[in-house]
Amino acid sequence: ATTETLEAARAQQERLLADAAHELRTPLTLMRTSLDLALRRQRSAEELRQALQDAHEEVVRLGELATRLLDAVSMGKGELETEEADLSALAEEAAAAARASALAKGVAVTLVAPPEAKARVHAGSVRQALDNLLANAIRFAPVGSTVAVRLEASAGGHAFTVHDDGPGIPKAEREAVFEPFHRVRGTPKSTGLGLTIVREVARHHGGRAYVEDSPQGTTVRIELP
Repeated sequence: ATTETLEAARAQQERLLADAAHELRTPLTLMRTSLDLALRRQRSAEELRQALQDAHEEVVRLGELATRLLDAVSMGKGELETEEADLSALAEEAAAAARASALAKGVAVTLVAPPEAKARVHAGSVRQALDNLLANAIRFAPVGSTVAVRLEASAGGHAFTVHDDGPGIPKAEREAVFEPFHRVRGTPKSTGLGLTIVREVARHHGGRAYVEDSPQGTTVRIELP
């Protein structure tokens, strides 16, 4: 049984490395293509500017991916040190930080939470999980809609939910979206690691993260004991 567990862990690590290499190679290929075309013959200032803009976008994407990879690796190392924190305050901070990007897309962010919700958690990782969920929700939310964040008491602890009115996640893929680099077909580009980190945060706290049934859009729930 131990051998099987180690083999499964090794296979998962090898798959992560292979997927990461593929994901890193894609923006690098696009950057090289754009720059090669710009250098192939004399270009106007506007054409060179466009080539630089294209390369800049891919550099930003590489930076985001590298950050997510480091986050995913750090989540897999050891136990997180916990301390008493106010989950309501963490939710308020995350919602406030997300409103600028939401406003730029024409989306509102609302929060329903108790005045205070004390729990022993690793505050930084819980905030990171909320940031990831909000970034995902804003990415998929239609213009003029609302991303709703809620914190409530659950059996033996607390639960966060983040809901958007986007296209939703097919039932067949609701588990797969938590795997590294999995993306639902036809959805906007992302690093494919946001929900992986969300589940790792929940797991390290002895809780769980999953996609709830929702009549419209997507609702992701994190339960923390």
